[in-house]
Amino acid sequence: MNILGIHGGVTVNQHDAGAALVVDGKLVCFVEEERLIRVKTATGTLPVESISACLRESQLTIYDIDLICLSGETYEDIILRTEEWLKHHFGYAPKIIKINHHTAHLASAFYQSRYEQAMCLSVDAYGDGLSGAIAIGDSKAGLNVIETISALNSLGVFYSTITSFLGFRPGEDEYKVMGLAPYGSPVIDLSFFCKPIPEGFYCDPKYFRSRRSATAYEPYYSQALIDKIGNPRRKDEPIHDKYKNIAASAQNALESCLISLVTKIFNQTGQKNLCLAGGVALNCSANRLLSALPFIDNFFVQPAASDRGLPLGCALHAAFLYGEKIQPISHVFYGPTYSLKEIESALNITGVKAIKIENPAEEASKKIADGQIVGWYQGRSEFGPRALGHRSILANPSIANMKDQINKKVKFREEFRPFAPAVLEEDCFEIFEMKAPSPYMTIAHDIKSPWNLKMPATTHINNTGRVQTVDEKSNPLFYSLIKDVKSKTSCPAVLNTSFNIKGQPIVEKPIEAISTFFGTGLDCVFIENYMLTKKIN
Repeated sequence: MNILGIHGGVTVNQHDAGAALVVDGKLVCFVEEERLIRVKTATGTLPVESISACLRESQLTIYDIDLICLSGETYEDIILRTEEWLKHHFGYAPKIIKINHHTAHLASAFYQSRYEQAMCLSVDAYGDGLSGAIAIGDSKAGLNVIETISALNSLGVFYSTITSFLGFRPGEDEYKVMGLAPYGSPVIDLSFFCKPIPEGFYCDPKYFRSRRSATAYEPYYSQALIDKIGNPRRKDEPIHDKYKNIAASAQNALESCLISLVTKIFNQTGQKNLCLAGGVALNCSANRLLSALPFIDNFFVQPAASDRGLPLGCALHAAFLYGEKIQPISHVFYGPTYSLKEIESALNITGVKAIKIENPAEEASKKIADGQIVGWYQGRSEFGPRALGHRSILANPSIANMKDQINKKVKFREEFRPFAPAVLEEDCFEIFEMKAPSPYMTIAHDIKSPWNLKMPATTHINNTGRVQTVDEKSNPLFYSLIKDVKSKTSCPAVLNTSFNIKGQPIVEKPIEAISTFFGTGLDCVFIENYMLTKKIN
């Protein structure tokens, strides 16, 4: 069967639209709408361009699609409305089914985990009237949801409320709170707002925003929260110690609640494998603690754990329902293909002089070893919020001020924001405290001495790094680059961050890579076998 999973904006606040195509149980294409329309989070947007991209990539038409599955089962008219806009944009609407928002999250994680059985947890702000769901996953029987969590008791909304209070954008900037937290101390008692309890956790909704229909540009916090902890930070104000401590205290509360919840689920199910999805699952610092729990044998976080992953979950859940044999993925590079002709056309349109390189990995490794900041654009784009070696900005992690250089002259973002190390899989255990490889940059790990001193640009202030392990089979060119860097520097890792600037989606097309290159302080960029520099001949 040709099954299309979609997610998009039938209401103005829905975000992270996208589409995923599964053919006979195998993922063929998955791309987020934001990459194609160049609007980050694609709020209130239908997945028109991402559907078109999936069809082009698979050489199918809308008439070849057997089934469309979408989340939003509590929206009574969602199937009718989807039929209408599909006919408007594509001329035809295949059969459509709807599933629960959290079922899609759970499916996106479990069916790609390769586990025979697992406890599965979805935790986010809210969707279909819930903030979370707990299930037992079985490779033969599927997902059995055993408990749901009300939207009024929401860890996701708790963290988003703190995000808003700190002057960041809720629903988008929660990772900034996570990055800021280690700069403060968890000295503020937030148990009045959010605390662990034997049943998992409890969040008091009176501290949330009072209007469910409010946008992300309005405050998420209520006056009650101001009365408790003082005035919120305006976005242009300095980040004083008070706000750093609030971030640290919120992170501590989130971690305590997640540990309590997962412990409760383990006691309830006895399952030692954990699959995690939902927006809260992108909190790498919390995942570090969850992965280290003594009763957890294996831990899988869906790489696009937030609502970005809903199209994948919808497609996989529908495939299982209809008896398809699901083939787990071994990488995340399922974006559209761009031909050599399209790349050369982008170079010609922009008038860029490019040098054709026989071995881009070898040449890029020289630049990185010499301290240059390199744009790396290769193959099909990765899905999810983190660049994993196909749409990346790369640098030498052993240069002490490299983090500050990239934040200031390339990314144009806050100085406290950390960068991730991409490390050869065979070397990861020597450098990091970790039990298993971590290819999707979803877990922070403690860095062993003396590597914390050898890799200062990717060592966060709390001595952790959001690790990406790279193996030769799933990402051969990126693996070769890092191996070449190791031969030149004795460091088996590179600094890896997404190929974009603050506030913009990761680059998708070749012309966007060129535009970002010339609009930033990048030293050079490699687009397939072409190298671009800013040297004037």
